[in-house]
Amino acid sequence: MKSLMIFIGIYASITAVLSIECYDCESMSDPRCNQYFEPEGVKQTDCDDGDMPEYLHKYERRIKATGCLTKVHEGLDGRRYYIRRACYYGDPENTVEACETPDSYIPFVNIISCTVCTEDLCNVNAELNGGHHAMDYFSKLTLVVATVAALILNNV
Repeated sequence: MKSLMIFIGIYASITAVLSIECYDCESMSDPRCNQYFEPEGVKQTDCDDGDMPEYLHKYERRIKATGCLTKVHEGLDGRRYYIRRACYYGDPENTVEACETPDSYIPFVNIISCTVCTEDLCNVNAELNGGHHAMDYFSKLTLVVATVAALILNNV
């Protein structure tokens, strides 16, 4: 019982300390970033070292990067879609602010989908059908471990 609690504590500490790495591109200036994403040579960002999006500066403190964001907008200049891949800051379960904030490059174009994932370099797929959140296996595993820990603690 005690070893399980130690394992859970170590697991929680490691996941809290590690930063996430995401692809960082937009399809207007980098055609590899489009719906047929080609990750080779695309910029990868350690999100803890990256700049937070402008809309988060109102909080006057650094918000921890917790995931990778993929936003798909209607296209411009004869392109079918405009896609941005970047770091995501904040609660991955509450993506409303990030998804509804207009993109600084194309603030007037309608958004088609917005997804957040929480594993390194997970923002490869672009939902082209209106998806608004994707929870990956790492998040589900964390949720299961936290639930089991809570049940064990209640029975101690």
